[in-house]
Formats: sequence, structure tokens, C-alpha cells
Amino acid sequence: MISKVIAYHLEERINLIDFRASTTYTLLKREHSFLLYEIEKGAYCYLKDYGSVAFINCSDTTIQNILSALSSTNKDPESLIQESFLLTIGNKIEVDFDKIIIKELTIDVAHIIMLYLAQSVALKYYLNATATLHENTLVYAKQLEKTGKIKLSKKEMRMFIGKTMGLKNSIAENLFIFDSPELAWSNEDLSQLEYHIKDELDIEKRHHAIQYNLNVVKENLDLFQGILQHKYSSMLEWIIIILILFEVVQVLIEKLI
Repeated sequence: MISKVIAYHLEERINLIDFRASTTYTLLKREHSFLLYEIEKGAYCYLKDYGSVAFINCSDTTIQNILSALSSTNKDPESLIQESFLLTIGNKIEVDFDKIIIKELTIDVAHIIMLYLAQSVALKYYLNATATLHENTLVYAKQLEKTGKIKLSKKEMRMFIGKTMGLKNSIAENLFIFDSPELAWSNEDLSQLEYHIKDELDIEKRHHAIQYNLNVVKENLDLFQGILQHKYSSMLEWIIIILILFEVVQVLIEKLI
């Protein structure tokens, strides 16, 4: 039997409490950060509160209905960040390119697969966001290289810093979940599946890439902020000097009169 497993990132947090109250699907597992449902026999849905949803063997209609219920913007699934694999039953455990081979589709196996695909699409979202910030700072770095100046106001700098800090806080809040789930520790097959899928999806490498991009952005912003601070300090010094000169001139004029 060949099934399809697919995960989406909604680019917004999911209210698990509201969804649980509104659905009649069979709840198999739950924690404060996720819900795992059986839609029908052999079909599963996994929701992670940081905005990822994964499906195994679900119809397009079911996927569309669940995504519509979860998203405030009602986006087309094709426009969302996504990751998909074909899931087949065999006599070994293997993950290769776009195919996952398992010995049996149990609830724990489904949980492991959907968990890491949910993490993968979340990583894609954060990697894209940090890459965009990185590219924006490069624009100002090139300005500095060519002209020795940065065309950036204090307000724009504060907005840039706010966006960076917001992204860093969101990542800090959500990426702690990229630890190994306890259910894989005591089962050899689950542990093997976890190892192969994490390796195929480059979970750790992409996590490090996000941190690297954020560190580079922070370094650039610190430099830009220092330059702008020096610029405004120099401007303030000149204003003070001009005011002093004006005062001196005024005193001289009064004495001459």
C-alpha cells in the first residue's frame, strides 16, 4: 500500500483548544503543543501549535477543510510552504529523497513521521524569513561599501531591529521543540526511523543555518546602529557648536553697539 504524507506551514500559530472543541475526529494523542487525530482508518492528521499541520493518507477535501478551519486567511494549500513524501510498507526502514519505507503504519510511526515533517516546514518558513532579513541587510552593507553612507533613518533602523527581535523571539519560542520525542527512545525501529528522517530532512543543519543568518543580521545591525549613532552624535555636536558661535556673535554685537 502506498500512502501520501504531506505537511504545511500556515505562517501563523494554531489555537489547538479551539480546533479540538470544534472537531469530531478521533483524538489519539495530545499535549499542550500538539494534537494527533485519526481521520479514518489508516488516515491521520497532526497539528503543531507553531503553525504546522501534517496529514497521512487524507483526501484533498479533508486537507482543504482542516486547513480552512485553522487559517484565518483561508489560503490555497498550494501557496503554503509544504513538504511531502510517499509512504510505503516494506521489510525495512528507509528514507530516500521523496519516499519513506516502513515496516508497519502504527500510531507511533505516524507520529514520528508527521512530527518531523511539521518541523521541516516550520524550518523552511523561518529559514526563508531569516534569509530575507539577511538580504535586506546586505543592501545597506553594499551602500556602505560604495558610498561610505547608509540611507537608513532612525525609525527605519528601529523597525528593522524590531522585526529581527520579533523573529528571534518567535524562533526561540518555537524551535525548542526540535528535540527527539521520548516515544522513539525505547523502540529500535522508531529510533531508526527518526534517525533516517532527520538526516534526510537536514533538520539540524537547517536549524544551524537559521541561527547563522540571525547572527549575521545582528552583527550588521549592530554596525549600522553604531554608524547612525555616530552620525547623529556628530550632528548634535555641530548644532551645539553653531549655537555657541551664535551666542558669541550675539555677545560681540551687543558690546560693539
